[in-house]
Amino acid sequence: MLTEKLFTVVGTAINTKGELKVRWANDLVQRINILIKGKCEDINLHETPEPMTKLDAVIWLKNNTGLTPFQLDVVDMKIYEKEKEKKRCKAKETITSNVRKNVESNKETDPRVAKFIEDTVANTDNDTTESNTIDARAEGKTKASV
Repeated sequence: MLTEKLFTVVGTAINTKGELKVRWANDLVQRINILIKGKCEDINLHETPEPMTKLDAVIWLKNNTGLTPFQLDVVDMKIYEKEKEKKRCKAKETITSNVRKNVESNKETDPRVAKFIEDTVANTDNDTTESNTIDARAEGKTKASV
């Protein structure tokens, strides 16, 4: 079973490249100091009512804070990314469980299933990103690094 790290702070900030990013932390003051030291601008962090996963925290951010339309776009992209990641993890857990049962019962794994598992693991390893980014200077043109 996958255990996800929990966070108590979520928000957005614009980095030195002008990219608006979603940020998570567990210490509000420490995170603000790190972002200031990194010369980030428009720091907009909020404490969540309870520790949350990244997905739950970003959904809470969207529903409980006054975000600009531009921030909402970035948050929506992050929600989509985290939901996709969650589905992929559930699929991997199911596949792993099914393969384990077949191994324990000495059943051979169908070659098509083995190929699918191999491809899924390879795609997951290549598709791990921490955040989507958008060029905050353009505010209409997206420059996503996915």
